[in-house]
Amino acid sequence: MAYKLSTRSWPDSQRQPLWANAIASAYFPLSLEFAPTSSFSGSLQIWETGSTPLTLSRLRSSQLGYSRSKAQVSDDNEACYLVTVPRRSEVHFEQDGRALHCQPGGFIFERGDAPYRFHYASDNDLWVFKLPERALHGQLRGAERYTRFCFDAKRALGRIFVDQLAMCAARFDECDEAARHMLLEQALSTLLMALRDDERVLNSESSNLAAMHLQRIEQYVDKQLGNPDLAPQMIADACGLSVRYLHKLFSSTPYSLGEWIRLRRLEAVNRGLLDPNCHLSIGELAMRWGFSDQAQFTRSFRQHFGCTAREVRSGAGASKLCV
Repeated sequence: MAYKLSTRSWPDSQRQPLWANAIASAYFPLSLEFAPTSSFSGSLQIWETGSTPLTLSRLRSSQLGYSRSKAQVSDDNEACYLVTVPRRSEVHFEQDGRALHCQPGGFIFERGDAPYRFHYASDNDLWVFKLPERALHGQLRGAERYTRFCFDAKRALGRIFVDQLAMCAARFDECDEAARHMLLEQALSTLLMALRDDERVLNSESSNLAAMHLQRIEQYVDKQLGNPDLAPQMIADACGLSVRYLHKLFSSTPYSLGEWIRLRRLEAVNRGLLDPNCHLSIGELAMRWGFSDQAQFTRSFRQHFGCTAREVRSGAGASKLCV
């Protein structure tokens, strides 16, 4: 069930500190700037599961400002990102020396691992999708590229992503743990496609050459993920790079090229196991996503998820961190 809280029952004198604590618990520590001339009111709903660190929330409040300092960032154990969708009024976001003004019908990407300021001057209603680094498994590289733009939530993949958030919130309590996990993971997959599909990100003057190469590599690998013959030479040839430079690009990332491809394949298999409409056997799923050695797949899956593929499909792995 969704976790809910509201300032309605809180004494006026306690609303601001209690709201600050609730925000820190839901997202990460932030400094709050309340309007000096009016009483604050707000409510927060959070949809989450025990099997994925992804969380969706709906935040409604009167005028408010949030800021993140270097000291607050330095205290974090893990990087987290927020995707914010304003539903009622414009939001203003400042990070890395850039300012964005996002109207309803758009969404923004916020890095929690760098200072920023976020505020709105009138009552607002927001979807907030929280993405801890461990939930991304290397799927989002060069996160600073995405804080430069307001993304379109009125059409195409952006619209599908926002519609998924609304559907997830509306039907979450009707679903079991595995289905809830899948709903949040599918929203993440659509979000990543929407971000990567935006030509401004790839063509931005501020995007460096390495980031552009990495994005092309990601797009190619996604199309070839089920090919068991996918290899560095094949990727390098398709992207116009040398194999040596290909490996060099990944040397500054959390995973090597081979590790990253294996993680992408494991995540694809896991999504299939959690999908009630997928009727492929575990072996067929593994082969579908490029695993030609079943013993290696079994070891890799258990090592990464902490449970077996059979446990995930049966639901026995729902209490473990299978993300």
